[in-house]
Amino acid sequence: MNKEEAKLKVIEKGGVIRDSISNDLWYLVTNNLDVKSKKFKKARDLGVTFIDELEFLKMIE
Repeated sequence: MNKEEAKLKVIEKGGVIRDSISNDLWYLVTNNLDVKSKKFKKARDLGVTFIDELEFLKMIE
């Protein structure tokens, strides 16, 4: 599943796609938890739950 297909699945299930990190973000899907970007640091600081692709696929089934 590519990124656009994943976004459509989230929307079909009633989820909302965010392009930025904010207090109302629940999950961040990533296959690399070792990223040092400002976005990842902010997400960690806000307590966002990081999930990988397998966890994401289970959630949208």
